[in-house]
Amino acid sequence: MKIRAIATSVATLGLVAASSVGLASPASAYTKTCTVDQSAYSICFDGDGDKFIVDDLRADGERAVVKWYAYDGSGREGECSDANGSFNGPVVCDYDFNEGVNNYVSFMGFTRDGASGTKHNMSWAYTGYITPR
Repeated sequence: MKIRAIATSVATLGLVAASSVGLASPASAYTKTCTVDQSAYSICFDGDGDKFIVDDLRADGERAVVKWYAYDGSGREGECSDANGSFNGPVVCDYDFNEGVNNYVSFMGFTRDGASGTKHNMSWAYTGYITPR
């Protein structure tokens, strides 16, 4: 009788653990690539929804910008900028990139004065995967 109760408990625990793993896997499949550069800005690419997130972290009168290139067969490139002042929350730019196992975006951050001023505080180039790995 005791052995049967223990076996039932172990089987139930195994099913609960298996369903937890099954539920957690899709959410963890997407990647989010983030960095803070020069203590001036934070930039992220979130593969779950194809979003760039830019946050100005320095009250220097310049906007924080992320410049991106899509390697998804479309040849698209663009910019997303936080021009609403420092510490006013991030700006989210939502794009629709082509899905594919080898598709990614390359992006870098910088600050600049106005929409087309000289670039300052340039970051390294980063890679964000469009399709889950």
